[in-house]
Amino acid sequence: RMNELISILVGASLMSFLGLWDDRRGLSPWLKLIGQFLAASILVMTGVHIGTFPWEVLNIAVTLLWVVIITNAMNLLDNMDGLSGGVGAVASIFFLLLAVMNRQYLVGALSAALLGACLGFLVYNFNPASIFMGDAGALFLGFVLAATAIKLRFPEGIQIVTWMVPVLILGLPLFDTALAIISRLRRGLNPLTT
Repeated sequence: RMNELISILVGASLMSFLGLWDDRRGLSPWLKLIGQFLAASILVMTGVHIGTFPWEVLNIAVTLLWVVIITNAMNLLDNMDGLSGGVGAVASIFFLLLAVMNRQYLVGALSAALLGACLGFLVYNFNPASIFMGDAGALFLGFVLAATAIKLRFPEGIQIVTWMVPVLILGLPLFDTALAIISRLRRGLNPLTT
C-alpha cells in the first residue's frame, strides 16, 4: 500500500538526517535513540508492524524494538570498508528472492531498490574506499532492512517462519551488536556510544 511505502521512506529519511547530524556535529546517544524510536513509530502509525502476538501493545513494542535494534546493528557493523554495504546487499538479495517467491512484488521492488543502492555504493566503498557510509547511510540502510523484514510474509502463515527467516537473514549484524554490547559492558563502557 502506498501509505506504508511513504511511511518507510519518511522514516528512513528521518533516520538518515539523524545520522547526518551525528556525522557532522555529533549527537547525544539519548537524543539519537529518541529520534530512532520516533522514526520507527511512523511505521507503526501506518500499519507497518509485527502481527505475531495476540496483544496489539506487544506487537507495537516488538516492532519498535526490532526497527531500532536492526538500525543500530547496521550502524555498528559499519566499521570497515564494504562490510555494512555488503551485508545489506546480501540481505536485500534474500528479501528480494523471498518476496518474489511469495508474490509480494512491492516488497520485492523495495528490496531490489535497496540492493541496487548497496551495489552502487560498494563500487566506491571496497578497500581502499573513496566514500564512506557514515551514520547517515548506515541508519538509512538498517531502517529500510528492518521495515522490509516486517513486510515480508509467507503463504503458509506460520508465524515462527515469518519471524525467524528475517532474524536469520540479519543474523550477522544482530550477533555483532550483541557481542559489541557485551564487550563494552564487560569493560565498563557505555554500550550506546559508537
